[in-house]
Amino acid sequence: MVGLIGISHQTALLEIREQLVITKEEITGLYEYLNHKCDVEGIMALSTCNRTELYFEANPANVTDSKSYMEQVIGAYIAYFKKDESVKKYLYSHIGIDCARHLFRVATGLDSLILGEYQIVSQLKEAFSWVDNTAMAGPELTRMVHKAFEAGKLVRTKTALNKGAVSVSSAAVELASNKLNGFPNVKALTVGAGETGTIVALNLSKKGCVNNWITNRTLGKAEQLADRVHGIAFAFDSYIDQLEMVDVVTYTTGSSRVLLTKEILAEVMKKRQNRPLMILDLCSPRNVEAEVAQLEGVSIYDLDHLEEVVKANFEKRKGKLDEAEEIIEEVLTEFDDWLNVRRMSSAISAITSTFKDVNSLEAKNYKKVKDDAEASKKINEYGEHLSAKLTRMLIKQMKNVTNEGRDSEKVRLLEEFFNFNS
Repeated sequence: MVGLIGISHQTALLEIREQLVITKEEITGLYEYLNHKCDVEGIMALSTCNRTELYFEANPANVTDSKSYMEQVIGAYIAYFKKDESVKKYLYSHIGIDCARHLFRVATGLDSLILGEYQIVSQLKEAFSWVDNTAMAGPELTRMVHKAFEAGKLVRTKTALNKGAVSVSSAAVELASNKLNGFPNVKALTVGAGETGTIVALNLSKKGCVNNWITNRTLGKAEQLADRVHGIAFAFDSYIDQLEMVDVVTYTTGSSRVLLTKEILAEVMKKRQNRPLMILDLCSPRNVEAEVAQLEGVSIYDLDHLEEVVKANFEKRKGKLDEAEEIIEEVLTEFDDWLNVRRMSSAISAITSTFKDVNSLEAKNYKKVKDDAEASKKINEYGEHLSAKLTRMLIKQMKNVTNEGRDSEKVRLLEEFFNFNS
């Protein structure tokens, strides 16, 4: 059984979302805790600037009621992060095929703040890399993630959903461009040279920003990006000094702590003589204290302020939604078929082993009574032939009765019926 617990831009503001971010360092401890509390057999955590989702896998044999089990997992999830019960109202959850459908929509950009965004693919790959080839990634979870990648690739190659599509990073640059009337004489500083920072810097350059400044904790990465955009790189420990000269600064780091406080910026603004400064904070958790907005001359925009760009993007691409949804449903059917075959595998194994055991036992009993090696061999061969034929007949009938494994209750009954060893 696969399921998920999530929070996103659709259910909560950034100030709530940033409280539930799951880092790479936390994933092992979370898995061990959920495994102990709820018998969860696999997990994957997807944390981006706009969502945090925990996907999990459990043995259906240990789940008598899926709804109450989900409540149990949610309770353990909240307890692990020491959050108040009130956070539950911001969470959504899905089980089984609905969980897979949601992940497929996420992977294709249909559930993103920016419809059709492409950055989510690399974020999903990174999330899966945290658990891939470990005990934390079960077979159903692994299969579901790979089918999500397949769905994403098909949607991007067969539809125009992401044609000219923007990411959150480029949407932020678009917002800044609208507010500043372009970038011809603008000095822009990007803090962070990872994927998000790279997209910001490239889009600034594309839109005509010639004063493109980059800083990063690893100076080498800042220098590489600066070379790409014909900009200037600065050491991270000196970037506060650069704030005295720039017109717009964009924070794109993965830092879990605040990098710019109201107190620090107040000193900077004095030196700027309150000359206007635009701040774009694209991080979750946020890198900039919200209180900096109280300072004269400072305008700050975080992920929840991209609405005007989001609306324009949606109107441009909404005509491709139906086509993308059809592709998702096709891949979803393939995944469901795989799940159903997997669901029947235990019952098929029980039927096969039962007939083999019966044949083996009867052949041994015959040999005890008739000490005839040739006859015993023929009896055993005929028994194997008969067992195989009856097994095929029963499996065929089982598929018909259980609707190819879709009726899990009937599958379970057949598995119990043929398990004579229990």
